[in-house]
Amino acid sequence: MRSSGGTTASDRLERAPTGQTSSNSNEHGQTTDRASNRDRKISVVVSDASFMTSELLARALSRVKTLSILKCAVNFSETLKAIVERVPDVAIVGIHLADGPYRGLEVVRQVRQLSAKTRCVVLMDDSDDAIVPDAFRAGARGVFKRSASMQLLGRCISAVHSGQIWASSVDLQKVLGALETAMPFRCVNSQGKALLTKREQEIVPLVAQGLTNREISSRLGVSEHTIKNHLFRIYEKLGISSRVELILYAVAEREEGP
Repeated sequence: MRSSGGTTASDRLERAPTGQTSSNSNEHGQTTDRASNRDRKISVVVSDASFMTSELLARALSRVKTLSILKCAVNFSETLKAIVERVPDVAIVGIHLADGPYRGLEVVRQVRQLSAKTRCVVLMDDSDDAIVPDAFRAGARGVFKRSASMQLLGRCISAVHSGQIWASSVDLQKVLGALETAMPFRCVNSQGKALLTKREQEIVPLVAQGLTNREISSRLGVSEHTIKNHLFRIYEKLGISSRVELILYAVAEREEGP
């Protein structure tokens, strides 16, 4: 995860090397593939409450050499259609669109269900702080304030495209506050079957409270090594790779109760 100041706050798991290639031709092929991936631009759809602001945003982002702007949109149907048909790497979606307040969040919810490839960043004003947890609940991979620079937005897009979460430290505190006041966490699949063991379910809220592995092990009466193993399995089951992503996952999946 990156803050709005650009600092890294991710504790991603290290993955073991996959092994060396057995021939020079394979090595050359892999090098070519990596170079091709680096050269490929990040495709982006931009949507905001008016054509003027959407177009201005798109023009500013088009100056970033690593980005390719596919489409501008201003309302729910246009935005969703552009994302489903164009399948951009990243969608920048204003929290309010031309056809109503908070329609941007509805777009993000739909994209979460329809397009696994596209990652959404919600664009909001500083006064929209209270909506930050709702943006992540909807499925956003980042939140970005309009008061920040376009250069920083370019970095945000690159970070989200690479699989990171983008939020400022203040935004993250909002998410943690929402997690503390919500109903107890219970992670289930579409059939209602629990994805985590009882012990793993106990660990998630302790991580959300900001406890270290040592503090969690002391709280639960097990070794620190056991906690590390539990976290590895939690990450693996949920398809995530950091504590920050686990916290945001918990917020997104939290049961709201009756």
